[in-house]
Amino acid sequence: MKLILKISFTFTLFYTADTLQCYTCESEECSETMLEMCSGGQVCSTMTTAFGSLGTRVSKECTTREGTCVFMEATTKTSISGGYSHSSNNVYCCSTDGCNKNTLPVLSDKPNKLQCYTCKSKEEKVCNTTVQCVGVEDHCFNYTVPAGDGSNDGRHLGCVSADVCRFSETSPSTPNINCCKGSLCNKAMGIGLSSLPLLLGLLIISLI
Repeated sequence: MKLILKISFTFTLFYTADTLQCYTCESEECSETMLEMCSGGQVCSTMTTAFGSLGTRVSKECTTREGTCVFMEATTKTSISGGYSHSSNNVYCCSTDGCNKNTLPVLSDKPNKLQCYTCKSKEEKVCNTTVQCVGVEDHCFNYTVPAGDGSNDGRHLGCVSADVCRFSETSPSTPNINCCKGSLCNKAMGIGLSSLPLLLGLLIISLI
């Protein structure tokens, strides 16, 4: 009996040491939060998302490092613009109890000096329209829709932040985006915008 109790006590100490308590909520402001015990190996995250006319949403949760938290103990700023769509995520991941209490601000949508090629409509066959990048967007992107994913094949262009490019390189769940630095470096070619909303959605999903 003593041996069983000793093993149980040891297991409890090990399990407690390997889990966190994180604040959890999901709403426009997350004004009401509660501490929740995470599963083993999970970390804490706080994320503020802005997605065009859909507005702003705050999310705090226990999550895995494979998704939202590829980069730990640092604020990750992902922003993407193209044609008529814009979205951004401000994310912080950490690994101590209650470390995700603070709510992050919405990323700036103030125009910066960078311009990139994009498509202004899905009917456009050659995408030679330019888009003004905003906030932390410091790269142009060029994304080719994989064949057989249920969308029209084509190349899609616009502005992204450096952290989107980093996610694309390190996270298998993020679409493979070709990034470049310098205005209009992403070449004015493409076939419409039919899958740009899908790309924006995939980027957001990969961060959740």
